[in-house]
Formats: sequence, C-alpha cells, structure tokens
Amino acid sequence: MSFRFVYLRGVLAGILFSIAAVHTVAAKQVVDLATGPDYAPYVSSELPEGGVVSEVVTRVFTEMGYRPKLGFYPWNRAYQRVLNVQSDATFPYAWGLERSKLFFYSRPVNRINIRVFMHEHAAFTFTRANDLAGLSYCQPLGYQTEPELRDMVKQARLERFEARDMDGCFQMLSAKRVDFVVSNDLVGWSSVNRELGQQAGQMIVAAEEPFRTISEYLIISKQHPEGEYLIKAFNTAYEVLLENGSLDQIWMQRLGRHVKAVD
Repeated sequence: MSFRFVYLRGVLAGILFSIAAVHTVAAKQVVDLATGPDYAPYVSSELPEGGVVSEVVTRVFTEMGYRPKLGFYPWNRAYQRVLNVQSDATFPYAWGLERSKLFFYSRPVNRINIRVFMHEHAAFTFTRANDLAGLSYCQPLGYQTEPELRDMVKQARLERFEARDMDGCFQMLSAKRVDFVVSNDLVGWSSVNRELGQQAGQMIVAAEEPFRTISEYLIISKQHPEGEYLIKAFNTAYEVLLENGSLDQIWMQRLGRHVKAVD
C-alpha cells in the first residue's frame, strides 16, 4: 500500500468527518444526482448502472459514505434542478465560462474527442471550424454549443437546428436535412448504430481530425450550501479509487480492457 494511498484515505476521512459534524447533507447520507437520459455509453437510463460515468460517480459517492440517488431527466431539466438545488449534483458537463460562474467543478470524470459527423454521400473535408461556414447542423436540446459554432451562428455563417436528443439529430443527418452533427466518438457512433443499424457505416462518416478534445466534470450549484465541501470530498474519494484500481475496473468492464479511468 503506497504512502499516497494512505495519505488520500486520511484526507478523505478528515473531510467526511468535518462534513458529518457540521453539514446537513452528510447527516442524511443521501446525495441526489441528476443527469440526462441519452448520452450512451457514458450516461443512459437504458444501460446497466446508468452508463459508465454514472457508475463511476455513484461509486465515488458511495466511497464518501453517501447513498446515491440517481435520476434521469431531460438535460435542461437536470441542469435546472441542480442550479436551483433541487438535486445535489449533475454530470458530465464540459467547462464553460458562463457556467463556471454558477457551478463548482469537480476534477475531470470523462475525457472525449469531439468530431464532425457527415452523410457519406455529402461528405466534405474538415480540418478547422471555418470549413463549416455556409452549412447547417443539428444540436440536441440542452447540449452546450461549441464556442466557434456559436459565433458562426451569431454571424449567420452557420445554420443551427435542434432535436430532442442525439438520436433525433442523426435522424436528420441520415435524411440529409442537415449537413453535419457534432458529437464525441462513442456517443455519436452509439447513436448512429442505434438509429441506422447495418446501414450505419454506409451512410455516416466522421472527420478524421477531431474538432477538439475536452474533459467533462461533475458540477454543483454555487447556491448549494455544501457545494465546496462536496466537491473537495468527491475529488479526494476519486483519487482514492483511482489509486486502488477500482475506477479502471469499472471502465474496462463496461468498455473494454484498453479503456481506463480519467487520471
């Protein structure tokens, strides 16, 4: 057992003792988690344990001594629940300047490559955001708009459509109602295969060059009276489980032996 592991255990125990002694959330030993329903394989109401990131997050809170209560909502509703402290935390969210003014961020819980997906019969070369000028795309409701795309929409250089979820966006793309969809690798291909089945590889292609690589986080409203304490305890418990291999085991069990937890 490494010194770092023993140290992290001690830090976590100290944080949890302080919270239990002073704060009401720890007293009830329940943490209410809200997330979206359709972000497979990371988060999904239809997957075992709610998806791999849901399983990681609930495992961390269990390590902290809480009994996680996980609820699936439309993304906008999950966001508002946590913002208004109707739920304690939500995930997985990318960092955003405006959002950072409203929420505390944990350490990263997921890391993804964002790609441009196109219809194979109308594919184009993508290397940078300006290559998308004059086109149209679909974005699911509640998803964060990439800054470059937001600016292009404001400048009327790009047309944005919205769908209820990622599956709806790929339905539009397969019907050539939009020119592209922006999604991370696993979520995008999961949605494509779900919607198109055996036709997926014949209809949809992804740009080789990533739009960007981003980290995603658990977030807690700055209005939450225990927000800072929960984030600190979460980060420490995550490190404990990362050190002892528990999180790697979750990722490998769900997504394959070559996939590991975000360190």
